[in-house]
Amino acid sequence: MRLRVELDGEPLAPGAAVGGRVVVEDGGRARSLSVRLAFVERTKDFHKVARAAGEQTVAEGDLADATVVPFVLTLPADAAPAVATAHARIGWELRARVDRLGPDAIADHPVELQRGYTAEDRERWPSG
Repeated sequence: MRLRVELDGEPLAPGAAVGGRVVVEDGGRARSLSVRLAFVERTKDFHKVARAAGEQTVAEGDLADATVVPFVLTLPADAAPAVATAHARIGWELRARVDRLGPDAIADHPVELQRGYTAEDRERWPSG
């Protein structure tokens, strides 16, 4: 089974709706399909969810080839943009996961946030 995640309207602002679709490229037997929005620390051989923002089951039962399943989750109002180096990345990701007998099918997609200060930030840290 193969999945692909497509997002609408990046880069996104904190507090924005993260909408898109999961495309089932190769279908098969499944219990359910879920999507999760989380702030994830990731290196070549390690990943850890630092903060979960939401998860929803978007389909139940077997998934046919070329099935397209829409979803909408919401970023937290205080969501920070990603930070990436040559060896690691910490940032928001959307994960689609098919629960099935055997190894689950998973597709991860980074969520890009707008950079820069918000009006609220400028009030807290005025420039000199």
